[in-house]
Amino acid sequence: MVVKTRRNSIKAKMKSRRNILASAAFGVAFLIIPVVVIFIDPIFLVAQYQLKLTKNSLLSYFLKKELKGALLEVYLFNVTNAERFLDGADKKMKMKEIGPFVYQEYRSNEDIDFDNEAPVIRFTPKLRTVFMPDKSVGDPKDITLNVPNISLLTVSTLMEPYPFVVRQLYNILVNQVDTEGIVARDVHSCLWGFRDPIVSIAKTLAPGSIYYDSIGILEKLYDPYVKYRIEMGREGADKFKVLNVQRTRKEKMFDSNDSVNKYFEFNDTYEGAAFPPLMTPQTPVNLYRLGICKSFQMKYQTQEDLKLGAKLFVYGYSNSTFENTKICDSKGWCPFGLMDLSSCFYHLPMALSKSHFLDADPLLLEKVEGLKPNRAVHDSSLLVDPKAGLTIGTTLELQLNIMTTDLTFNHQSRLFSDTIVPIARAKITLPEPPEETRSSLKLMYETGPQILLILEIISCSLGILLLLNSGRLAWRERRRELGPKTFTPLQGKISAQPLLSS
Repeated sequence: MVVKTRRNSIKAKMKSRRNILASAAFGVAFLIIPVVVIFIDPIFLVAQYQLKLTKNSLLSYFLKKELKGALLEVYLFNVTNAERFLDGADKKMKMKEIGPFVYQEYRSNEDIDFDNEAPVIRFTPKLRTVFMPDKSVGDPKDITLNVPNISLLTVSTLMEPYPFVVRQLYNILVNQVDTEGIVARDVHSCLWGFRDPIVSIAKTLAPGSIYYDSIGILEKLYDPYVKYRIEMGREGADKFKVLNVQRTRKEKMFDSNDSVNKYFEFNDTYEGAAFPPLMTPQTPVNLYRLGICKSFQMKYQTQEDLKLGAKLFVYGYSNSTFENTKICDSKGWCPFGLMDLSSCFYHLPMALSKSHFLDADPLLLEKVEGLKPNRAVHDSSLLVDPKAGLTIGTTLELQLNIMTTDLTFNHQSRLFSDTIVPIARAKITLPEPPEETRSSLKLMYETGPQILLILEIISCSLGILLLLNSGRLAWRERRRELGPKTFTPLQGKISAQPLLSS
């Protein structure tokens, strides 16, 4: 009976100690959990899981679906003193901006290929535009402007290096066409092109160089006969990077249709909708725009507060984007603030600049009046959440110009010799992130932290309560061990008598 009592006592003591240790262990664990959460940031991991670029992910669904792309606002420069300039009475063209003429882009992607060996994705983007009459100043077909003759000035510049005989033949044929350096033309023809006799003349004289029938600003940018194949990184530091672009176009040359391929490689270049996570101000950022074979280098400028509490990185154009080393006039002047676009624009002598020649060589304004660069209106910005790598807002301002050389050989275009002629200004606004992306941001910066805070408070409270309970159990066990011993009386009496009597 005594042995059984002792065994029960030992079992009770061991059970009590196990309860003490379990309560203490769970208490410590619940106190450690909030510390671990701070270091691993599970909300960020969940958001990154939602933004992974795999075959059946949310982003792959968006790639296949047609979504709203950029909103394109186009302004054309109307020459208000066309007659006086052509007559020689005025030395400068007086220009006035007319617009906007607004087009909504719609973007989808076809032939999506997730490479199983290399962490890349390949796809063929498709773009279409829809005119937005409610956001425009009028119907492009109903508005006629006095504009620089794009066909005449570009073709004349292309013909300038040709031999004297070819140039003279060009002049004879152009004289048969009723045209001038400034023409009255409807906006739709300026943007989307038309069959111009000047282009037909050049096509006859230089069939290997000129194989198109018309020249329109948006016509060349959204050429329906061009196919692009983009290869993009999808993991790690290369996530969302445009690695290379293959451009294919069916071109009719010498009475035959040939498929002409061009291959462009890029470094640290993105389409602008998303970037790798955990960016720093030192992360290099370049933007790629479909239809333009060059990238735009961006520069970190400052930080901005997001309503949700995040800090946004603000980028603008880097000065190196418009560094000019190739666009020079016949006298050797190479104005800064221009990007040579001829290699992207069918060898047409076109150049990009910031709108109204913002931050460009002041001498560019020598032959034009009416352009008033204003940083508040004509500057560009890219807003990125550096933690998730998501673009919150993008507004890009660009101006398209014709870069002429010595055109004194041609009577109709001689007044435009060695001039950077402004043609149009474009404001490109990328759409707001889709609802799913905004939900990820809200989860990361608003809902998630609130839920985590509540869970951390509960975890800490449970940890403290369990530790207190462990202490209470240990104190009670210690008190029981140090307290007075209590014996249970045995039934009956025990008589101690000598076994042997004397």
